[in-house]
Amino acid sequence: MLTGTIKKWEQSKGWGFIEGDDGEDYFINVANVRKGQRMRLGQRVKFDYAQTQRGIEAENVSEF
Repeated sequence: MLTGTIKKWEQSKGWGFIEGDDGEDYFINVANVRKGQRMRLGQRVKFDYAQTQRGIEAENVSEF
């Protein structure tokens, strides 16, 4: 699992970006956030990632 910080979060649209501690940016969709978790700007998170057609996407995102 990787760790990072929510860099951008559009609550009304359900997507944003995580700045990973490795320096990479990861796209995040509300569908990939674990149940019961709420995302907010500046929040520390842990996550897995996958290469998709759109690029690198965070999965299994939860508070760290």
